[in-house]
Amino acid sequence: MAATPINALRREHANMRSVLTLIHDQLDVLEKGSVPDYVLLANAAYYMRKFPSLVHHPKEDLIFALLVDADPDLQKPVELARRDHEEIYALEDWLIENALNAPRPGTRNRQRLLEFGREYLRIQREHSQREEHELFPRAVELLKPGDWAEVARRFKQVDDPLFGRHGGERYELLYEHLMRESSGV
Repeated sequence: MAATPINALRREHANMRSVLTLIHDQLDVLEKGSVPDYVLLANAAYYMRKFPSLVHHPKEDLIFALLVDADPDLQKPVELARRDHEEIYALEDWLIENALNAPRPGTRNRQRLLEFGREYLRIQREHSQREEHELFPRAVELLKPGDWAEVARRFKQVDDPLFGRHGGERYELLYEHLMRESSGV
């Protein structure tokens, strides 16, 4: 099979899963009654809000539009994916703001952070699975070389500010944490 933008999307999904695992772990700390690293949690949500929404999801949206052109029966799952993106953005904005407020133990805000965070992770998991198991395989099957050329023309390679080459500015703490976790240190 020839390389397509789907390969890059799958890599980006894998990278995003590592950030989502970090969010999950911080929510576990919160649920146990301890104090999570709120700055780390907010930075993880911020990364998820910025990179996927500006680079990853627009590329998916174009591929999905081409996919619906190739098979109109895919309109419903594509619309569901687009609605998921909007819901994900709203939850990320909420999580960033509320994590930065560092809610105190025993407060309703802390419980809401946990509930909204868990809902966010559930939506992300189901969304990614739907794309990986339904939409991406159909795109590989149905889209023509001209479609892939259109995607490549419209979306130049953008360096991921967390997993690509970076100067460590905004995401330094997040990157270091992910590297420590992946090495088991």
